[in-house]
Amino acid sequence: MILNFFKPSRPIIPDFEALKKSPLKDLYFYRTAKWHWINNDMITIIDSHSPRMITLDPWPQMVLLGASGKLTISEYVDYVASKYKKEIPADLDTTILSMIDLLLKDKVISLSEVIREPDPENNRPFK
Repeated sequence: MILNFFKPSRPIIPDFEALKKSPLKDLYFYRTAKWHWINNDMITIIDSHSPRMITLDPWPQMVLLGASGKLTISEYVDYVASKYKKEIPADLDTTILSMIDLLLKDKVISLSEVIREPDPENNRPFK
């Protein structure tokens, strides 16, 4: 047997049981609110349902920016998992599902059974 110490190993993908059981797993998600960059790391959202602006923590912000309407929630979890170089968190699916739930409650994303891009004013940051 030849060992290759230079070959990168791939992290083990968790079972993602919460995702498998989720009724949302095969739905596409897309932005429904205007947003813009405050700085290189943070965005703010204009809430069209009340007179306020929303600044998000890193996890919900990442999910909002991923809400292009081109990936199902399952595909998005797989995409995020593929970005991990070492160990993939076992609760990654639960975390993403809870962020989607939060963003749905804030009415800044919506779900669709088919690919659906955000409306043009929500697809890119406004100036």
